[in-house]
Amino acid sequence: MNLEWLLFLLLVPFVLLPLFTRTRRSNAWRWGAGLSVVALTVLGAGFWERKQFLRASTREAFLKTVPRQGRPDGYLSSDQCASCHPDQYASWHGTFHRTMTQYASLSAVVGRFDVTPLELNGETYRLEKRGEEFWVEMPDPDWKSDPVNAQRAKLGTLAPAPRVWKRVGLLTGSHHMQIYWVSSRVGNLQRLFPFAWLIADQRWVPVHDTFLRDPTFPPFDHIWNVNCIKCHSTGGQPQVDARTGTVDTRAGELGIACEACHGPAEEHVRVNHDLRRRYLAHRENKGDVTVFNPKRSNKQVSSQACGQCHGIKWIPAAENFNAHGFRFRPGQDLNETTPVVRPALASQKVWLSERLKQSPKFVEEHYWSDGMVRVSGREYNGLVDSACHERGELSCVSCHSAHASKPDDQLAAKMETSEACLQCHDSFRKKIREHTHHAPGSSGSECYNCHMPYTTYGLLKAIRSHKIDSPSVSSSVQTGRPNACNLCHLDQSLGWTAQHLKEWYNLAPVELTTEQKEISAAVLWLLKGDAGQRALIAYSMGWDVAKMVSGQDWLAPYLAQLLVDPYSAVRYIAGRSLQRLQGYEKLNYDFVASPNERAKAQTSALGIWRQASASRLDRSGARILIESGTGLQQERFDRILKQRDDHSMDLQE
Repeated sequence: MNLEWLLFLLLVPFVLLPLFTRTRRSNAWRWGAGLSVVALTVLGAGFWERKQFLRASTREAFLKTVPRQGRPDGYLSSDQCASCHPDQYASWHGTFHRTMTQYASLSAVVGRFDVTPLELNGETYRLEKRGEEFWVEMPDPDWKSDPVNAQRAKLGTLAPAPRVWKRVGLLTGSHHMQIYWVSSRVGNLQRLFPFAWLIADQRWVPVHDTFLRDPTFPPFDHIWNVNCIKCHSTGGQPQVDARTGTVDTRAGELGIACEACHGPAEEHVRVNHDLRRRYLAHRENKGDVTVFNPKRSNKQVSSQACGQCHGIKWIPAAENFNAHGFRFRPGQDLNETTPVVRPALASQKVWLSERLKQSPKFVEEHYWSDGMVRVSGREYNGLVDSACHERGELSCVSCHSAHASKPDDQLAAKMETSEACLQCHDSFRKKIREHTHHAPGSSGSECYNCHMPYTTYGLLKAIRSHKIDSPSVSSSVQTGRPNACNLCHLDQSLGWTAQHLKEWYNLAPVELTTEQKEISAAVLWLLKGDAGQRALIAYSMGWDVAKMVSGQDWLAPYLAQLLVDPYSAVRYIAGRSLQRLQGYEKLNYDFVASPNERAKAQTSALGIWRQASASRLDRSGARILIESGTGLQQERFDRILKQRDDHSMDLQE
């Protein structure tokens, strides 16, 4: 018999005592009422104590199944920073860095768990919220990941995976999407739940449909402990023992915390218990050697603190990452432990040349063919390849601020404008028109739009390149990378751009095909390009600046073409851009619906466009394969589309 029932049975006589008392004397009633109050108090205390005991026991059991926080090597936690640095702690606490990885809790989970069952590849996933816990009923991921079972399942000699209830342990992300991880039977290993919650769309979609990857590839089977821990935690140690198969992962802190940028703070906290030391340091405005401050360091070391996560690194065997995590600490030289992979320098680096030979698709999955990074989250690669960093003083903190910015992009004050460039290039301030050949205040006069165009892909959108470069038709022809001019002037050809760059900046002419001279570069990239190029153009066709410059009435048939693209990420971006056009806001389109449903949406979109009448187009002409009054030049459109680059892609953002 449990405690609650025992107390309940003890309470019954006291509650009933007054009812069976023959006398109506007040003392009997008072005794009965008093005893009842005492019994109720005891009962309530018992219930509360047991509830707290069960909650503590449940939490303790849960924490054994998830990577634990707290590790040696001098890491403490951000909570240790709050008392002395309340403003910095508060500004960090509001960032998406903090919420990059969290334990599943009521305050952290943004996805809805009260939805109808989800379906993927013929399997059902049921979601359930139990008090403060989140559970999923699904095919057993531990069983499916067993190599023996996986092979037998492929051969059709094994029954389907058994179904189990798994508790959600960790969450990744809180800005664009949130990905969920479920606990396993292997230590505190966390396996991927195959659905992600798209925050803007408020819906569940398969995780593999949120990345730009070959649709024939199998769904992801990521493990947080060896994949995401690299950049989505602070001081992470996978502690995977390949010999015994045990996993006991820990981190200084989940998420990207204070010590991710400033280094382990144990010594810093210890010495600053001395109030006199703290006072003298503040008075003399001295830096503290026991902790790293990117603002007080030189451009290389400062930026490497960011580059440890925002860079594509080589992990030498000496790092023994799976056992101990990275050795790099902010303030050290990143290239001594995990050097940044820069393909343009491969001929100068023996280790890099060998690595690229061993992984022939590595460059294609991360870079344009000339070595410029093309995937998001790797902005450090762009920075170190920029002349402004190599020959100037540009660093990450020149434009970004972790504590004096808004969470989106974390740009410091005025750094979302041309001031970001003019702080160093002040001589251009009074000759904007002469330099840009665009009116001051126009989108064409903004430094970003020419020198940091949207040529990086990630998170279902295009992102500004962080290699500061100048528009080049030659680069577009050689690498396929869209240039800044044609990302804004979507209706113009490479020939048009080459002519202007020659006239304005005396750039040498480029040999172009007749098609490149006459047809819109954006049209050619969208119809003929690879999946990455198609995604970038689809994004630009939803960019307000480009729509204003190029007109938008002619964009619908091109975006409609991408509604049935083989790549789900391309479809998503195209659908979003199309629904941002006037008249298409209510178009019923689901990028992960069946092929038939997607084809119906395409037909509907084209029907809306035709009804709008080609005679009212704000742009028409042979360049965009549309003639006023006659509409789309379907034959030329189809002929170019047949040349589409369908080679397999898997961009590793």
